Amino acid sequence: MEAFVWNSCFETGIASVDEQHQQLVRITNRVGDRLLAGDQTTEAEMQAIFKELADYAHYHFSNEEALMDEFRLDKRHARTHRANHASFIEQLVTMWNSRASMRNPAEILHGFLVAWLSFHILREDRLMARQIERVKAGERAAAAYEAESEGGDPATVALLEALQQLYHVLSMQNRDLAKINQTLEEKVSVRTRELAAANVTLQHEQNDLKLLLEKVEQTQSQLLQSEKMASIGQLAAGVAHEINNPIGFVNSNLGTLKTYVERLLTLVELSRDGKASAADFKAADFDYLRGDIGDLIHESRDGLERVKKIVSNLKDFSHVNEVEWQDADLNAGLDSTLNVVWNEIKYKAEVVKELGELPPVYCIAAQINQVFMNLLVNAAQAIEQKGTITLRSGVDGETAWVEIADTGNGMSPEVQKRIFEPFFTTKPVGKGTGLGLSMSYDIVRRHGGEISVNSAPGKGSAFQVRLPIHGDIAASSAAGAGAEK
Repeated sequence: MEAFVWNSCFETGIASVDEQHQQLVRITNRVGDRLLAGDQTTEAEMQAIFKELADYAHYHFSNEEALMDEFRLDKRHARTHRANHASFIEQLVTMWNSRASMRNPAEILHGFLVAWLSFHILREDRLMARQIERVKAGERAAAAYEAESEGGDPATVALLEALQQLYHVLSMQNRDLAKINQTLEEKVSVRTRELAAANVTLQHEQNDLKLLLEKVEQTQSQLLQSEKMASIGQLAAGVAHEINNPIGFVNSNLGTLKTYVERLLTLVELSRDGKASAADFKAADFDYLRGDIGDLIHESRDGLERVKKIVSNLKDFSHVNEVEWQDADLNAGLDSTLNVVWNEIKYKAEVVKELGELPPVYCIAAQINQVFMNLLVNAAQAIEQKGTITLRSGVDGETAWVEIADTGNGMSPEVQKRIFEPFFTTKPVGKGTGLGLSMSYDIVRRHGGEISVNSAPGKGSAFQVRLPIHGDIAASSAAGAGAEK
């Protein structure tokens, strides 16, 4: 059942505002459906609802206040409008904190939302929209405010006043609930016996929480390793291809050398018996063998050197046996990581290096290389046909930075807001876990650094990683203490 029915009378004509209003209507009606069904709303459901309301308030209020600033609406309207935004957030926090003492928090929340929707849309937002139209038409903000604030249909004015009064009553009830909760907490504090028992329970809970946090840290570490292995797994075919090419022609050269050696051994046997003639040497093509054998050996050595370099890059990338904090060369780490993911990049982009001189940076090098790998692979995947990936680095005070920029599709502002969320991905199902950038963000944050993105649709993206040169003291100290144990 729709307790609040959306129709044209609630439209402001501003798409972003109306879209958020309709989202709040859907939330309100969902709460109403729970009440109509007679079911007791669970704590998990309440948490989900309040989370949605918090997201609504953050986005919607920011959007409206930006509109008021953009069109420089009269300060009298803007001041009242902002104050009501603040009041809504205050009431929301109060209801959240008081939900345990409410007999039916969903019922109270539903009534509050219906009153807010009616009062907020019909009065404030429609008034704001009408003022914006007048300002767009060239009218002064003060004149637009006064013209729209005066008069109006008496019945509508009376309805809005009644809704405002209802909203005020509900707000006062919420404040009273907060005061009652405070009084209850004070009464509980004087019950020393119960408090002692509660402290014992709390101690147990803290111990349980400590164990849980340890499990969370272990899980986080496992998740980090799993994502790293998943990324390595995606690149395994490319690395295998890079290794198989030189191995392939070395193997072919060995086959040719085997044939050449058999011919030469035959000549040696004939020569030892004194039976070798010039015709035998000519039949064996001895002069050609003598030149080609050197070329085959030289070419094979070059191939094995390529394999050796790839293996060395893999070792540098993973920093085998080096998982502790240490001074690391970020430029070298970027180069080794680039070589590891080269098969993902070489068919998609030209790589341009504009690397500056960097001092050693105190970090966990293997983890920072994983960040570079995620950013490089994402840059290649963002380019549909052929483009450019630019690698830059430099120093800014006590901070070293590395930037990976691409000429790919770029991202909308909405996508940019969510790219570091766990499991968020714009890739097709099965093409990405949505953990790469989230893990990268977490790694950089734990190093006391920052990761940011500058992007626009059709103009590519530039990710910048900033790390303190001397490392995050708290994080590295904790890691050192853990190693000593």
